[in-house]
Amino acid sequence: MTGPQTAPRILLIDDDEELVAALSCALEHAGYAVRCAGNGAQGVRMAKEDRPELILMDLMMPVKKGFESCTEIWQDESLSDVPILVLTAFGQDIGETYGLTREHACGKAVDFLEKPVEINVLLDRIAKLITSSR
Repeated sequence: MTGPQTAPRILLIDDDEELVAALSCALEHAGYAVRCAGNGAQGVRMAKEDRPELILMDLMMPVKKGFESCTEIWQDESLSDVPILVLTAFGQDIGETYGLTREHACGKAVDFLEKPVEINVLLDRIAKLITSSR
């Protein structure tokens, strides 16, 4: 006999309060346990306190940008294998804005979606990432 399954934990790190409210509602409805952080520093701290199975991360946030936060997470041995799915409004413009390719901007992030994101696409990507990381 196996114990009850717990919902996969997702950490959503984004400073857009409306987006966070909408995404967390959709994710919880899909069966995920969601914690939310409004900036990169808070997100990194929360990831270290309660290791999530997946992180959704915006790149442009106050206090600590997603770029820096991703690097800090990857450098933490206990978090280095947590998949990060980058959500950003920059899309292709990231190269013009920062002189970076999508690969350089997102570093070791497992996936990348442009905002606005279609919820069905996001849920599909999340399910695949969580399944492949288990």
